[in-house]
Amino acid sequence: MFASLILPVPLARTFSYRLPDDMAARACVGMRASVPFGKNHTYTGIIVALADAAPEGGFEVRDVLELLDEVPTVRPMQLELWRWIADYYMCAIGDVMKAALPSELKPEEGKQGIVRVDFRPKMKPFVRIILKDELADAFDLLKRSQRQQMLFTTLLDRSHALQQDVADAVAQDELLRASGSTTDVLRELVKKGLCEVFEQEVSRLDAPLADDQLQPINELSEMQRVAYRDICQSFRDHTVTLLHGVTSSGKTEIYMHLMHEVIGQGRQVLMMVPEIALTTQLCQRLRRVFGSRMLVYHSKLSEPERAEIWKTLLRDDARIDIVLGVRSAIFLPFRQLGLVVVDEEHEPSYKQQEPAPRYQGRDVALVLAHRHGAKVLLGSATPSLESWYLAQQGKYGLVQLKERHAGISMPSIQLVSMADARKQKGMNGPFTPRLLATLGHALRDGHQAILFQNRRGYAPTALCPSCGWSPHCPRCDVALTYHKSTRNFVCHYCGYQTPWPQQCPSCGNPNISLEGYGTERIEDTLKQILPVARPIRMDTDTTASRKSYERMLADFEAHKSNVLIGTQMVSKGLDFSEVQLVGVLNADSLMNMPDFRAHERAFQLMEQVSGRAGRRIGQEGEVLIQCSDTRHPLLHQVVRHDYEGMAETQLADRRRYGFPPYTRLIAVYIKGRYEDRTRLLAEQYAAAMRQSFGARVLGPEAPGISRVKNFYIQQILLKMEREANPTLVRQYLNRIHDAMVAANDEMLKVVFYYDVDPM
Repeated sequence: MFASLILPVPLARTFSYRLPDDMAARACVGMRASVPFGKNHTYTGIIVALADAAPEGGFEVRDVLELLDEVPTVRPMQLELWRWIADYYMCAIGDVMKAALPSELKPEEGKQGIVRVDFRPKMKPFVRIILKDELADAFDLLKRSQRQQMLFTTLLDRSHALQQDVADAVAQDELLRASGSTTDVLRELVKKGLCEVFEQEVSRLDAPLADDQLQPINELSEMQRVAYRDICQSFRDHTVTLLHGVTSSGKTEIYMHLMHEVIGQGRQVLMMVPEIALTTQLCQRLRRVFGSRMLVYHSKLSEPERAEIWKTLLRDDARIDIVLGVRSAIFLPFRQLGLVVVDEEHEPSYKQQEPAPRYQGRDVALVLAHRHGAKVLLGSATPSLESWYLAQQGKYGLVQLKERHAGISMPSIQLVSMADARKQKGMNGPFTPRLLATLGHALRDGHQAILFQNRRGYAPTALCPSCGWSPHCPRCDVALTYHKSTRNFVCHYCGYQTPWPQQCPSCGNPNISLEGYGTERIEDTLKQILPVARPIRMDTDTTASRKSYERMLADFEAHKSNVLIGTQMVSKGLDFSEVQLVGVLNADSLMNMPDFRAHERAFQLMEQVSGRAGRRIGQEGEVLIQCSDTRHPLLHQVVRHDYEGMAETQLADRRRYGFPPYTRLIAVYIKGRYEDRTRLLAEQYAAAMRQSFGARVLGPEAPGISRVKNFYIQQILLKMEREANPTLVRQYLNRIHDAMVAANDEMLKVVFYYDVDPM
């Protein structure tokens, strides 16, 4: 028997191997197998097909070394999804496999025969009583040791030995902690035959609430009930429905009622969120209702935890009905999905940028749901223009929540002119006098505030006032960002670091000045000028681990800090009842980006972060947006909370200039070590594309950041009509690529890839 396997290599094909007789009888599609590859390497692959006949071609077929599973690790429907992703996003299926499987389930490749030990369950020592019916004798044995008596008494109590026929086992660490004892004392009890220590498999995942601690789902308000009814009605005619609800309108409550309905039918629910930070608060709300029937999946979990979730979902007897996760959760082995909820569906972070597969998690979720026969609910206060357009066209259902729940009013948004403040020399660091005064008043009244600045680090760059020198990355075409915590300049693209110079390396001037404000500098400045402020900072520098997220949110919830300073993380779904003020420190930097989506994203960010204010009954939120041009039309749409007006304006521009959603984009990237050679290859490639696609091909051109990690970058953009056959387009592109590689060996010396539906 012969098996076709997906291997974790960047080649768009599968590989054939012979199954020895002892493996052939038990091999199944979806099992993992270790196989030889090349001269001296071993890879772990996934079996995708079995056949009795040898593959055609007459080449030598090597043997599978080992089957790593007793039952399949990957379901057939998952393999279908992998193939779709590889085809649509024009990447190797091996890259999809690497993205999908937790590393614990794909033992590392290496020299032949050297494969890392596979995933193992977590084992933990437990203690149980042996001598129960002769307790008097037991205490006689212990009368000379008070510490042993204390430990044994604690074991009796914790194991409920006196209340039930069969005593419970007690975790060893819990027993020692409760009794204030040590392993040496426990060892003496074991020697005397009073108890035994044994290992038992335990979960690595957080312990769920007991059933008697669960709470019922909150009743829906009248407005929410109408929306719930309309969603159910929409699902009769549409597979996908867009829920457009203003911030704090209670979309999560509607999600929970839909989940309860679906799992009552014996089907599963996937709820996707764009950021790990959102899982913390959402998880608490969902666990209070669904308990052990829910799991959380994201990249901050350890690899063994991710593998345990995968293994748990594979079991048909596992009662896991709901998964809350980020974009990678689409790869999990669901049994039978009934509903997929994509919260904050507009978020760019649903799109994978590096490495391949460069997939859009929201769009793959639609395909996943279709294969399961499930419904999809897209939720957002500021939907992506693509989703809004499809809803307006009738392709998606549309349900709207135009008011906040419980009569809470929308926050008041006002524009504050930084230009006027500069003229009057009133700026205090990044703060206008009005924002600083309003912030101080809110904090002294016991409220909390959020300050939004979409730039991390201390200062975006430094400058020598004498000669104009500023530090740049030697490997990338970007300025270095100064981080005060490490006293280093850092490249946010390649990680290069260099310390603060004693003097200007160009002219020797010792007085180098910092330019601009990142979140770290804003935190530092606020501490100096507003003593009542107790700021905490949320960005990728301060949230490296899952625990740091949770600790930060818990501290802010407990009022240990009263100002949350952050990048776009703070705009995404956080719910704090005491936040009365939101400040956007520099709106101009959001709007003035060389990207056709810049105004859409700027509106989304400002509207979303504004929605963090005034989420409590009786508290009116206030939002101050600092900007240089207070007359900008987009800013006035934000002030009016006018999403539909923004969408109408932006869609008119997109139609006029031929951008999505009226067209589809495919970006072609060529990266090479030598600038001239890379540009020449890109020009040749674009010329070949024009022979098939004509004026639909734009470029090549160097992007805004034209060199990263010493690779020069060229980009070609293909604009296709929305009605064009995507399969045919991909076939043409693949032929062009194959012809270019065959005609020019230089193509093998550059990095080449496609980005389908680029963000």
